Amino acid sequence: MLIDYAAITHVGRVRKNNEDAYLVSALDGDEPLVNGLGPMPASCHAGILAAVADGMGGAASGEIASREGLASVAVNLFGHWGRFASHQANEAGLLKALKHAAEEASSAVLRYADSERTSRGMGSTLTAAVIWKGHAYIAQVGDSRAYLYRRPNLVQITEDQTLMREMISKGTLTAEEAKTHPQRSMITQALGCPIPIRAVLSRVALRRGDRLLLCSDGLYGELPDEELARILAKGLAANYTLEAMAEGALARGGRDNLTALLLTLDDPLLAMPSPYEPVRIVEPPLAGAATPPKEPEPAPKPMINRLGRLLRGNT
Repeated sequence: MLIDYAAITHVGRVRKNNEDAYLVSALDGDEPLVNGLGPMPASCHAGILAAVADGMGGAASGEIASREGLASVAVNLFGHWGRFASHQANEAGLLKALKHAAEEASSAVLRYADSERTSRGMGSTLTAAVIWKGHAYIAQVGDSRAYLYRRPNLVQITEDQTLMREMISKGTLTAEEAKTHPQRSMITQALGCPIPIRAVLSRVALRRGDRLLLCSDGLYGELPDEELARILAKGLAANYTLEAMAEGALARGGRDNLTALLLTLDDPLLAMPSPYEPVRIVEPPLAGAATPPKEPEPAPKPMINRLGRLLRGNT
């Protein structure tokens, strides 16, 4: 697939360490390169993996968590999908492999934390996308984000797995109140959490000219969606677009590490969008998954703050 892609990461103006990480890799068996961009093959029957991760845990632990998580996702996707994928491979197999890869990445981060006393409590977000057969298949854990820009609209594909979003959806908090809430940094899912994670899977049909943006909260936390869309609308090359976004985020304070991946999908094999065609986000069911019986109201879920410390709180 013909893709113009670029990545940017920056420590920001406040933090001492950059705990973010990114990865772009063809799922063809080559060693995944974290925080680096290698040449992309002209074709890859198993698809292309793009992912960002925002580590937490303090000192070097967050750095390790984000890198370990991304490397694990790439290795597991190749082992359970890429090495077997062919032109007859099906969507159900990819979804199963993507879910498994996210779960194994969480286990890998947790195993590392358990083996290193100084890394106890570390964790990471994960937003991973596999581009395959004209679609983006996305796995979401935490509050990094995936957006799709289809002129003239920017659509947020993922939903933040945060305490604030849950409170807003229940009507106990407004979006404006959430911006200054003392618990606004708490996420409800993270790689490395000692409870099983729930990676949310979604699928988006791609059109020629679409731009897929994956980013950590250090970018979208400083630049509102309207500003991201304004920069994307300029139609600059991927690297210049990301530079403009990073400059804007740093100018507004740069209070966190920021990382972004941008993929411009100009492959002639992709269908052209119809005028004002909306972006349709689908949560595809996993093959063989039965509808679970209705259960009593669950107990309060663990919350993870940006220091990686496990907290217990009411949602």
